[in-house]
Amino acid sequence: MLRGIVNAGLLRLVAWAALCLLAVPLNGTAQPAHPVSVETQHAGVTAHIDVLGQAFRAPPPVARDQARIIIYRTNDNRLPGATSIFIDDRYHASLVRGAWSALCYRPGSVEMGARQMDAANRPKDLVDAITVTRLEGGSTHYFKVQDHNGRPVLQPIPAVKAQQENSAALEQIHTVSRVAQECRIDNSPQRQRVTEEITLSAHTLFAFDRSDPAAMTEQGVRSINDMVDKILNDFVEVEHLHLVGHADPLGKKDANELLGINRARTVKQYIERRQLSGVRITTEGRGDREPIVTNCAPIDTPESIRCNLPNRRVVVQVTGYKRQIYR
Repeated sequence: MLRGIVNAGLLRLVAWAALCLLAVPLNGTAQPAHPVSVETQHAGVTAHIDVLGQAFRAPPPVARDQARIIIYRTNDNRLPGATSIFIDDRYHASLVRGAWSALCYRPGSVEMGARQMDAANRPKDLVDAITVTRLEGGSTHYFKVQDHNGRPVLQPIPAVKAQQENSAALEQIHTVSRVAQECRIDNSPQRQRVTEEITLSAHTLFAFDRSDPAAMTEQGVRSINDMVDKILNDFVEVEHLHLVGHADPLGKKDANELLGINRARTVKQYIERRQLSGVRITTEGRGDREPIVTNCAPIDTPESIRCNLPNRRVVVQVTGYKRQIYR
């Protein structure tokens, strides 16, 4: 019986080596796809081992005392060989290009290691890179294998972008995780998809009658950073941000239309440099057509400019799933 177990383990090891060889680029070019199974021989025994399984589908929510991790590697990743994944120093899986793997784990701080394994080179004992992250209970966290100067790095990716990039990937199933827990599905009521609005004062964001990045104030930059931090704290998943720029009724209507849309676009450009880079962001300008205050004098005076302050604004509409708070 023991010999059978050892032989099975050796067959898995041989299959892993074959998988690494299959993952090596030919002539420096990425292969478009990988076989879904391999055949290997050891001690006269031929084994047929499935390597890649089902296509990716967005998973259901997990129980609130668990977190799900999904790690994937796109077909355009040019690292040679297979990327081995370790969770808190324990082996989980090895990914070829175009493959994904998932596991459930305890919430809290976790170290995720990545090691590039090339069958043509001597195996390494140490990981190439470690990513430290905090897992939220009841949440799914996505990580992408990135090529950073020839080393694999696990980069957190927003759910919407990850699901789009992973839509054609197949599950890596040829190895056995030493760390994964059995996933328990969250049977609580379905999360509610919500849209909330956050208003940014254009008076705070920009110098008066301006909308370009050079006119952004320090206070305006802080207000955008505070807003992004609030979104990341309040939402477990953000699907869409829609930015609506407004102007006051002073001046010409055509100029106010352009001022509104440009204010929204400038804020969008700044947000894209923050951690919401993978979220879909759209913009719209409504000029002076939706004033909040309507009793200001129609002439351009210091008093009228102050009166119209609430009308100069950028409204950020956030659509997604809010983080659940359990008491």
